[in-house]
Amino acid sequence: MTERAGDRAIRDFRMRLTDHLLARFLGLAYEGDEHSFTEQQHLNLEISQNRMYEHSILRINYTSYDMRRSQDSINPRMHPDVMVLSHDDDAGPNTQLHPYWYARVLGIFHVMARYVGPNSQSSDMLRMDFLWVRWFGLDPDMRTGWQARRLPAVGFVPETDPDAFGFLDPQEVLRGAHLIPAFHHDLAEGLLHPNSCARRADEAQDWSLFNPNM
Repeated sequence: MTERAGDRAIRDFRMRLTDHLLARFLGLAYEGDEHSFTEQQHLNLEISQNRMYEHSILRINYTSYDMRRSQDSINPRMHPDVMVLSHDDDAGPNTQLHPYWYARVLGIFHVMARYVGPNSQSSDMLRMDFLWVRWFGLDPDMRTGWQARRLPAVGFVPETDPDAFGFLDPQEVLRGAHLIPAFHHDLAEGLLHPNSCARRADEAQDWSLFNPNM
C-alpha cells in the first residue's frame, strides 16, 4: 500500500478498518461504519502481525424469492457486486428511499485480531472476516419505482467523497447483486482515477449509472 499512497481508494485504510473492527468487537449496530473511536480505543485493538489474509471467493447462502435455498459466489473479478439492507435515515416526504445499498467488492480478507480495552468480551485472538468495498449511491434526480415505471438507478460514489470506499461484515450481505449498465447514459468522467487499485484491469472508465435487476 505504500506504493499507492496517493490512491484515494486506500486513503485512511488502516484507520477505517480499525473503526470497522472496533464497532464489531463492541457489538455496535451497523449503520454504514459511521461510528468513531478514540485514539486509545484504536491502540486497544491488536491485529496479529499486522497481517491481512486475502481470499478469492466469498459464498453467500440466501433464500430465493420462491423460498428455495440458494448460494451466490462473490468474486472481485467476475461477480463483484453485492446488496445489503439500507440504513438510510428518512430525510422527508420528498426523499426517495430504496430498501437496499449496493457495493462492489474489491477484496475479501480476514485478520486475526482482539480488543483488550473496556467492555472487551475475550482476550483471545479472533478471526474477523471483512470485505473491502466501493459503494454505489442512488441517483437522487431520477424518479424510479412502479409509478414511474423505471428501475432504480445507482452509480459509483465519486472517489473524492470520504465514504466512497469502506468495509463490510460478510454477514451483512444479503446476496449478490446483478447491476446492469445503463447503456443509454454516457460513461462517467472523474469518478475514479484510471490507475486506481480499485479499478479492474480491463476497465478504464465507469458507467454513469446502473439498474439493479429486480
